[in-house]
Amino acid sequence: MNGNLPHEAPPTTTLIDKELDTFLDKTWALLKKHWEENSDAEKKVLDIVPPEVIQKSVGVSLSGCEVGYDDIFAALEGVLKYSVRTSHPRFMNMLYGNTDLMGILGEIVATFCNTNIHTYEVSPVFTLMEHELMKVLCEFMGYEDGDGVFAPGGSMCNMYGMLLARNKICPDIKFYGFGGKTLVAFTSAECHYSIHKGANLTGIGVKNVIPVKCNEIGQMIPEELEKAIEAAIAEGKTPFFCNSTAGTTVKGSFDDFPKIAAICEKYKIWMHIDAAWGGSAVMSPKRKYLVDGMNLADSITWDPHKGMGVPIQCSVVLTKRKGELAACNEYKAEYLFKDANLEKIVARGGGSKEADNAAAELAEKKWDLGDKSLQCGRHVDALKLWMMLKKHGKQYFADRVENGFRNRDHMMKKMAEVPEAFKLVSDPMYLNLCFWYIPPSCRGLSEGTERKQKIDTAVQSIRRSICEEGKVYINYQPQGELPNFFRPIFNSSSTTTADIDLLLERIQFFGNEL
Repeated sequence: MNGNLPHEAPPTTTLIDKELDTFLDKTWALLKKHWEENSDAEKKVLDIVPPEVIQKSVGVSLSGCEVGYDDIFAALEGVLKYSVRTSHPRFMNMLYGNTDLMGILGEIVATFCNTNIHTYEVSPVFTLMEHELMKVLCEFMGYEDGDGVFAPGGSMCNMYGMLLARNKICPDIKFYGFGGKTLVAFTSAECHYSIHKGANLTGIGVKNVIPVKCNEIGQMIPEELEKAIEAAIAEGKTPFFCNSTAGTTVKGSFDDFPKIAAICEKYKIWMHIDAAWGGSAVMSPKRKYLVDGMNLADSITWDPHKGMGVPIQCSVVLTKRKGELAACNEYKAEYLFKDANLEKIVARGGGSKEADNAAAELAEKKWDLGDKSLQCGRHVDALKLWMMLKKHGKQYFADRVENGFRNRDHMMKKMAEVPEAFKLVSDPMYLNLCFWYIPPSCRGLSEGTERKQKIDTAVQSIRRSICEEGKVYINYQPQGELPNFFRPIFNSSSTTTADIDLLLERIQFFGNEL
């Protein structure tokens, strides 16, 4: 038809030929094998190799494309070989842990459908699921008439909280800018760094985020918060936002929400709770006391991909009152959200077929989620959480939380049996355990700079040796003037006390070599 085209590609098809079918079968078998190997105690959690080895083995370079299925399969084998096994029972490094096949299948199906979740029309099932999930998650948190939306990670949810606060106290900023007003935010000194990123995004400036002192276990001190607010007011600034934390990143601490809520109410400040990590405590009746008063907050961040084990990413921002997300974020783009146009057609229709069609479409528009979100294009994160809740019910998640506490308490008991070797940084509130290992070479040293430096170096060195061995994967933390300390996270439904015993044994093994 077109002789000017040197190469005219044939039309693509969704039909699966024999070669592709074989490739899909092999890939699924590979994934099943990899999943089942997570229960193999002999399998390493991670394999630390130089970047150039991975680049060569996987074939990361995109020069020389259009390879065959065998080459793609070989690359996938390399991807799995060199990726960290985050669902291994001895993965204790991050705030997320092993996931669940229901959640994984939900992610696969959502991606398979390849749709956006801004309007009901283009994403009817997933839209209804997100509405249902927001209702249920709000109920879990004690919001009687709340609202919410999925967002790409807890950091973005915290930024939503700050934007909601800004819109509440100064709605004109959305349309006209700041106009010379200096807004200040308050947050725990041990908060997640996304609060400062939020200050950049909302335009208030990172220097206008006021850190509030914490006590020895990492809780924001309410009296210090009130002092900081009074000082800002005295300087002519406008306090507008306070971030409290349920489960700090390092120590896993929970603030005193009722006391902080009372202060926020007194000064008319928006109270946000970053419960990305600790929010899942609400799933366990035994641990729900940790989040007492959380329902007093104006907004909450929660990451089910952390404490609930949903595949990454699965994060929500919840609000105490309906309508606030839309009031803050909506722009009623006419080409997508056609409510006003449909209302006109219905008003002038007089019972015509055209009016009936417009009324039917208008009735669907009430389900649209797009104007609650900062995004237009938004991945479907609802299905994986919906499938896990539908299949397992709430008790599954309570059991997961309790397994973490069981392993944490076991480790503390074992450490207490060797007091000369292990020392807690602070008493834990949640599933983070922060501690020092004191190598034999340091135990005779008096408290002071030399001992502190030796412990600081030893913790990093022991942890690196553990990672290179690959049997266990934990993290270590620098924090302020403290020497480096270990921080395992007990957030896996498959971790046992035997895994904890191995961790302690490997710490002591490598520590004794120093």
